[in-house]
Amino acid sequence: MRVGFLVVAAVFLIVGQTMSAARAADKFEVGLLGSANSAEWPWYIAEDKGFLAQAGLAPEFIYVPTPSGLMQQLAAGSLDIVEIGVVEPIHAIARGAPVAILRIVGAVPPYEMVANVKTVKELKGKTVVIGGLLDINRVYLERIMKANGLHDGDYDITTVGNTPGRFAALTSGAADATMLAAPYNFFAEKAGFHNVGLIVDYAKDLPFGSTDVSLAYAKDHHDVLVRLLGALEKSCAWFNDVANRDGAIDIMLKAMNSNRREDVALGYDHMHRIAYFDPKGAVSGKQMQTIMSEMKAIGDTLEDVPVAKLTVPGVTPTAD
Repeated sequence: MRVGFLVVAAVFLIVGQTMSAARAADKFEVGLLGSANSAEWPWYIAEDKGFLAQAGLAPEFIYVPTPSGLMQQLAAGSLDIVEIGVVEPIHAIARGAPVAILRIVGAVPPYEMVANVKTVKELKGKTVVIGGLLDINRVYLERIMKANGLHDGDYDITTVGNTPGRFAALTSGAADATMLAAPYNFFAEKAGFHNVGLIVDYAKDLPFGSTDVSLAYAKDHHDVLVRLLGALEKSCAWFNDVANRDGAIDIMLKAMNSNRREDVALGYDHMHRIAYFDPKGAVSGKQMQTIMSEMKAIGDTLEDVPVAKLTVPGVTPTAD
């Protein structure tokens, strides 16, 4: 009888612990841009490899069509966390939005300059299409052009606000060059256009993407955010290990519901080569100040935001 009682008690203890663990999984809503894409790779890895589950986290992914929509929903509290560019939270915080940068996800710009000529210098007198005149892409453009001896007035600029549109402008002949991220840069190369420069070679000091959080959520979920940072750090490190290349490609194909393995493989190789994902994701005060100075120079913003206001104190990893 005693043995039977102990067995039953042990079973109930195990069941109770399992139920408790299940109840302990913290749920939150993560806003991602458009549809599954390479910039969000760490989230898909973290889910597939169990890093999120091991941390007691159960995020729900919600896709939003535009960066402005993501930031608006984060500021309103409709989303808890979002993946977005670094410039968007700076703008939002400058306007008083209750959001902050949780970590840097894209350590460098992922773009490639693709053109119908073979060098940047040959773009003198040509037309370049970018996302906007008051846009971080304008900063990238000026960096690569000035480094090759070209300045405002040496080339024409047109704008198209999305990557497929810029790709179409290039391939239709409406523009001579543009900046494209994977996989569109590879599509352009296959169509006969030339890679005339990687933006990372001209803007290593300008981080590209960030994971941002609602301050309302951050206030009451300090431990959740710490665990999330740990899971994303594991995910980025896993991606960066080239031994996991095939596995990472499989995970992205699943997330995209795609069978275009060659394109995803090219995307992995590109992101790995430029060291896009930084496992630590520290927000550098120096880099943030550089971005804000560049934004002011093109008229994208009129004031700096104190770096301390950009992050979650005691949670966001930071660097000088």
